[in-house]
Amino acid sequence: MWYDNVELSTEYNYISSKIRFARNFDDTLFPNKLTDIEAKKLVENTLGELSNISVDLGMNTSSSMLNRIPEIERMSMCERKILNDTLAKKETPTGLILNDSEDISIIINGDDHIRLQTMSSGIKLYDLLDKANKIDDYIEEHFNYAFNDKYGYLTTYPTNIGTGMRASILLHLPASNKNKGFSKLIANAGRFGVSIRGLHGEGRENFGTLYEISNSKTLGISEREIIDTVTKVANQLNENERKLREAEALGEVQRIAREDEAYKAYGLLKYARKFNLRDAMNCLSLLMKGCADGFIQIESPHKLYSIMLGIQTSSILNMAGSPLSEDYIEIRRAEYIRENIGKLK
Repeated sequence: MWYDNVELSTEYNYISSKIRFARNFDDTLFPNKLTDIEAKKLVENTLGELSNISVDLGMNTSSSMLNRIPEIERMSMCERKILNDTLAKKETPTGLILNDSEDISIIINGDDHIRLQTMSSGIKLYDLLDKANKIDDYIEEHFNYAFNDKYGYLTTYPTNIGTGMRASILLHLPASNKNKGFSKLIANAGRFGVSIRGLHGEGRENFGTLYEISNSKTLGISEREIIDTVTKVANQLNENERKLREAEALGEVQRIAREDEAYKAYGLLKYARKFNLRDAMNCLSLLMKGCADGFIQIESPHKLYSIMLGIQTSSILNMAGSPLSEDYIEIRRAEYIRENIGKLK
């Protein structure tokens, strides 16, 4: 999977990038106005029209109806950012086209007729835009999009009108998360045309210290201007993180404290028998930080983010294949970490 290869360093704290397009078909009611019968017909027709996408674009995809996928598996997809929470719980007919590595997905009859998403590790928004445009052009060969010369692509939510594009970058910012001025920076991000949000909470309660930067405007701005803005803010956050991390290890005592922090996190992850999600995510964040800065070496540091995804509650339940009590979820979470954390080098 794409998320099995996330490389981090003091200078490079970019977890992943994502481009998402919202599109609707011309002369067709928006999804929230369709009856279930009309929605089912639209999904089946769209899946039929796009049935050769794997061959034509070399994507190696599979397609399905979301309501035929077990709910716990859909919630696990939500944790892996294939679906959002609304789509994971959606009961009306909805289709999904997903490729093998889960870095390309097409949702049919979600909030909009088409939600196209491309993802990758690192900071690669322009590459993802090229990939998304190629798929978007292919879809448009089969369907006419709802487009207005003045406003651009017409979408269910007014906040997506225009380019219909969301560009986002996910960063690991453990040092920034502790900085007093960071919450103010997040609050003022709207002035730059972006939003910054903690992936698992807000402020210092954001366990895992993962932050997503995305554009807050889609109207009156080009796709490339959006990417340039999001990238500029992400680069500045990365640079601030680098300076803070270097300052944390200026003296011998500070360096030993950082090393101790990383080894303690590894010890807990390697040997704990129960883990709640908050503690597990925070320990993984400390270990990612220690590996990125060279204070500890383990066999597969590039898989730590993948472990973060694997320990989410729905993913644990999906792997178990049956309901579990909270205690057993924490036991299975610890088992999963022990099996995947790797050895010290």
